[in-house]
Amino acid sequence: MNIADLARVRDEDLAGEPVGQASGAGARALMESIKEEAREPVRRRVRARRSAGLGVVAAALAAALVVWSPFGGPATEYANAAVSLKSGDDFIEVVINDPEAEAEEFTEAFRAVGLDAEVRKAPVAPGDVGRLVGPITDGDFPPGTGVTVSTRMDGCASAWCGKVSMPVGFTGKVVFGIGRPAAPGERYAGPVQVEFDPDGGVLAGYKPRGKPVARVRADMERAGMKIDYVVMWLKPDGSGHGYHVEPQHVGDDWTVENVNRTASDAVTLDILAPDDVPADSLPQISPPPRPEWWKD
Repeated sequence: MNIADLARVRDEDLAGEPVGQASGAGARALMESIKEEAREPVRRRVRARRSAGLGVVAAALAAALVVWSPFGGPATEYANAAVSLKSGDDFIEVVINDPEAEAEEFTEAFRAVGLDAEVRKAPVAPGDVGRLVGPITDGDFPPGTGVTVSTRMDGCASAWCGKVSMPVGFTGKVVFGIGRPAAPGERYAGPVQVEFDPDGGVLAGYKPRGKPVARVRADMERAGMKIDYVVMWLKPDGSGHGYHVEPQHVGDDWTVENVNRTASDAVTLDILAPDDVPADSLPQISPPPRPEWWKD
């Protein structure tokens, strides 16, 4: 897995549909027969809470609901105060109810449905607090497969609602990130386009596309931003690539395509290379490091 590539993925690039998994008619018939004739009872497990004075009400709210597979395998449903999970034929649906819950509560729920996963906090822009970051995976996927995530934020009553599709055969580690407010000057886990950042302060709604580098640079400096530069070479179909360069290799009259906010006090200018600048002809430098929130 290339973490550098993951860092550039936008939310819209992560959206996808669950990966399908074939199942035989005989197996489905057997499952239906077992569920009708020998349905397993629902098991409830009550977890002790910190405030004993809440009595029966607290116990009811803290109950973890577990529905076991009729074959004695991983649970098909699990819910506690932190998270709710439901396994389908080829996916696990995750709803994070309390991003402030203790790590142990998330861990027990994920393990109950056979998923080696955990939840950690990731520094983000104000508008992304409480939203999903990642997930980051550490393991080998079967050929031709991967993890897909579809999110639904509108009308969601929890910190994050979404569906995660894990392909059959994946046994690696999964780390879900939940956005927390980044400290002043702390790098964001993912960039935010200033044009669509409602919490961008003086930069909120700023439209950089098509403006010359000199003008955008001056606007960013007046806003107190540190600036780094990415020069891009694009093809007519919109595809292409780019990398970070030193500011002295960027012309004042080159065209800005986009500005990403990477911290409360830092931005990256995405700049279109002129036609007379050959691809990959500028000296490349390493980008500023981003927080590796998924690591210990």
